[in-house]
Amino acid sequence: MKANLHRTCWLEISLDNIKGNFRKIQEMVGEKITVMPAVKANAYGHGVIMACKALQEAGAKVIAVGNIDEAIKLREAGITIQIVVFASNLVEEEVAKLYVEYKLTPTVMYPFQAENISKAASEEVGIFVKIETGRGRLGINAEECADAIREMVSYRNIRVDGIYSHMAYAGWDESKKSYPMWQYDRFKKALDQLESYGIHIPFAQLVNTPGSIAYPDIRLTGACPGRGIWGYSPLERREGHPDLQPALLAWKSRLLIVKDVVGGKLGPNFEAIRLDSPKKIGILAGGVSDGIGRGQVKGGTVLIRGKRVPICSPMSLEHMTVDLTGCPEAQPGDEVVIMGRQGDDEITQEELMERWGSTIPYFWTAIPEHLERIYYENDAEVAVARGYEVEML
Repeated sequence: MKANLHRTCWLEISLDNIKGNFRKIQEMVGEKITVMPAVKANAYGHGVIMACKALQEAGAKVIAVGNIDEAIKLREAGITIQIVVFASNLVEEEVAKLYVEYKLTPTVMYPFQAENISKAASEEVGIFVKIETGRGRLGINAEECADAIREMVSYRNIRVDGIYSHMAYAGWDESKKSYPMWQYDRFKKALDQLESYGIHIPFAQLVNTPGSIAYPDIRLTGACPGRGIWGYSPLERREGHPDLQPALLAWKSRLLIVKDVVGGKLGPNFEAIRLDSPKKIGILAGGVSDGIGRGQVKGGTVLIRGKRVPICSPMSLEHMTVDLTGCPEAQPGDEVVIMGRQGDDEITQEELMERWGSTIPYFWTAIPEHLERIYYENDAEVAVARGYEVEML
């Protein structure tokens, strides 16, 4: 390992798979549809700077982030493609100046927000509008959207580049298709009303990862995959499903100490007990502050020297305790695999999801920025990210 790690708990991420997933989704939807990868929440935990560099290299024309701070960091890191900022602020006048200064595309939901952008702009600026079609969250209600947009484009230097919504459900099950079709119908009526006003919006997006796969007939002109970019789809693999590959290859740590103890929180339900004979344990970097919750360890294992080693104590803020009874040869510095392959065994993403009680791998987004992310390209380490700071190797 070339990377000089500051904390021995880290992620290993494939830039090749990020690029490949984007290209497979783009090929699936066709060249007439713009794919806008969602890179919010630090690129779903994969590290927003290097992930977006990979997407830009793969041919993405637009990306969408969760907040303006991420967008500014991307501009400073050399990302030149269009950056849409999802609804995360009120687009007040001072914030509007930042959108204009860094050439960012705001999401607006009220005409006054478009007016603020207009006041800050000395030339034409593109905005995106969020429309609510049935997810029950953010956006202008579909039936009110066209009139609101007609007011927005009346302001000087305002151009609406995109309109988007969020699907509440998408899947292969035909019996449940009526709801997404209802959402599509509301969206399409808003678009038709806009066209009747003479307002044509080039990017119109309803489908997400599963929607873009299962519903090719309602893709409109845009798709916004989130999980799919990182290699996950909630849909069963069938014909027409792209062969997505996990971007997160491994989550690893190292043993900091190996020792015998005669007491600790090692009993049933991790109660404090004194032991009749010493227990051999190992302590590794990896705790609550690293994205591993207290309720996620019971019955869990890690890999050390190719063996399954049980977690034997509740999580602490920074560490994990493992039972080395079945791996007495373990030594300080040994690699520990929390997720990934070691020897002939593997702890998969799906295993972590099942153990941690999730049907979606949102544990990605719980992994904080202080965990270093090592990036691989063509099987070689090429960069390490520490938050927004990236060191090329």
